[in-house]
Formats: sequence, C-alpha cells, structure tokens
Amino acid sequence: MRFLLDEMFSWAAATVLRDVFDHDAMHVGEVGLSGADDSAVATFARSEHRALVTENITDYAPEPDLVLVCVLKRKLPSGGAQARALAELLNHWATENPDPYVGQHWPT
Repeated sequence: MRFLLDEMFSWAAATVLRDVFDHDAMHVGEVGLSGADDSAVATFARSEHRALVTENITDYAPEPDLVLVCVLKRKLPSGGAQARALAELLNHWATENPDPYVGQHWPT
C-alpha cells in the first residue's frame, strides 16, 4: 500500500510502515508539504496514488478521487507507542483492503 501521512502524525509512523511492514509510506514533511494547503496535500496524494492518512476528515471530505484513511489520534496510545500503534493499524487495514475504494475509510 502507498500511504501519505498528514502532519498530525509523527514521521516515525511512516518509518515503521516502511521498515517493519514494507509499505511505501511517506510523511508530508518528507515531501515538503508541512503546513501546506489541504488541497496541495490532496493533489500530491492523488498524483502519487497514495492513501491519505489524516485526522482532519472535514478538511479533505470535499476532495474528489481520494482514498482517505481517517484515524483519530485520541484512539491511539500517546507518546512513543503511538507511531507503532498507527503503523500496525494501517498495516492491518491495508491487508484487509488491498484495493481500497475512493472515499473515507475508518480502520479499526
């Protein structure tokens, strides 16, 4: 799976997704999109065929042709365990959804 993690998540989660779970994952900060307009982030995700992982659901809801993976940080452990927990959640979701539809997804 190809992921783009929005800026509310740590870069470490993208690293764990790559190194431990073998997904093609990037953080917006790695591609110069920290603090960028939501439309620029969405455009990049679409152009790279990446599922956008975000907590800002309403910001991206109107974007067309976007696989949007919605994760609420409050449902993840805090501190250093958060990156690993997010990576595990996304890996499980990717395994269950190898060809995700365009629209919102709420992994559990």
